Amino acid sequence: MRTRWFITLLVVVALTIPAFGQTSPTEEKTANVRRLLTLIGAEKIQASMFDQFMNIFKSSFAKTAKPDERTQKVLDRMTVLVSEELKKVDFTQLYVDLYSKYFTNDEIKELIHFYESPVGRKTIQVLPTVTQESMARGAELGQIATKRALERLAEEFPEFKALLNAAPGK
Repeated sequence: MRTRWFITLLVVVALTIPAFGQTSPTEEKTANVRRLLTLIGAEKIQASMFDQFMNIFKSSFAKTAKPDERTQKVLDRMTVLVSEELKKVDFTQLYVDLYSKYFTNDEIKELIHFYESPVGRKTIQVLPTVTQESMARGAELGQIATKRALERLAEEFPEFKALLNAAPGK
């Protein structure tokens, strides 16, 4: 009985030894996702998104608060505090988790291949500008659509028209 148990143990160990030197599919996929994130400049994209968020936040805050020295001091301090807190967040791991969830390892390899190609490199260069411009244009179109919707609402509910005419910026 002991001999049989010992042989079984040896077979199991012998079969698993080659696996010790190899990376698991998960480790390979994680490495590939990290390579992809480096290729696409995920850190730069994250920084750009933070800047856009803070600009929108400052603009919104400035519209609701009177523009004075104290308000500017609060906005500046808020920018520093949010920046410090965001630096504590592991966005890379978040991206690794999401890419791993929605893409297979082979698809990630294809993305790497694409982003290493000339058109992929150009995409990396122009996509931040395209995104920024589309956000700005989208905001403009959103404001126009909102204004039209409010005008239509005022037509349907005349009592609302007085509120619109009294709104700041009218």
